[in-house]
Amino acid sequence: MKSEWLHKSANEKCILFMNGWGCDANPFQSINSKEYDVLMCFDYRDILIPKQVERLFENYQEVHLVAWSLGVYVANMLYHQWKDLFASKIAINGTLQAIDNLKGIPPAIFQGTINGLNSRTIEKFWLRMCGGKNGFDRFKMQMPQRNIEDQKEELIVLQELVQNHFIDWNVYDSVLLGQNDLIFPFENLENAWREQNNIIKMENTPHFCFYSWNSWDDLMEECKSAASKY
Repeated sequence: MKSEWLHKSANEKCILFMNGWGCDANPFQSINSKEYDVLMCFDYRDILIPKQVERLFENYQEVHLVAWSLGVYVANMLYHQWKDLFASKIAINGTLQAIDNLKGIPPAIFQGTINGLNSRTIEKFWLRMCGGKNGFDRFKMQMPQRNIEDQKEELIVLQELVQNHFIDWNVYDSVLLGQNDLIFPFENLENAWREQNNIIKMENTPHFCFYSWNSWDDLMEECKSAASKY
């Protein structure tokens, strides 16, 4: 697993962001942060926790876990023992059953993505991920700087990880679901989080939903506001 600082200053609060498959920090460069430092993890070809992550709790008064897409599964598996150390734990457009006909990405679609992955089909994936041409046009300005071989290896590792590890716990206290998600079917997202209390359903929002906020501060504020209702 790789890690990279998106924002780092003298803040007392930090967001540990667990990215989705195939990505890196590049698509997130335009999202600012004033109140939080942001450390991003990505590339799950191995899931060894980086030393930078282990040091976060020593260096910050508050550490918030934010996980997106397949990062939701990875973070839930890795940080179960640390869940009480995080000030909040937020899942975005992902599930604890990442490959599943009812509560995740259908297995046939996941396998088909692996089998057909190339430079042309991944552009189609990004297009769906961004909810169409408008979002993709913006995403294209900051495409992940990954090669297709790495991305395919990562997808195969994630498939094996999900299929070989039964997980019956949930570290998250808040969940954000995009109603226009074309990667995780929205019905499956709803099924997966049916017993969750603090759910924010975002209208007209695709799988890659980060253009919905001007900053990480806005994202965190929306989650805090929703949590206060429960």
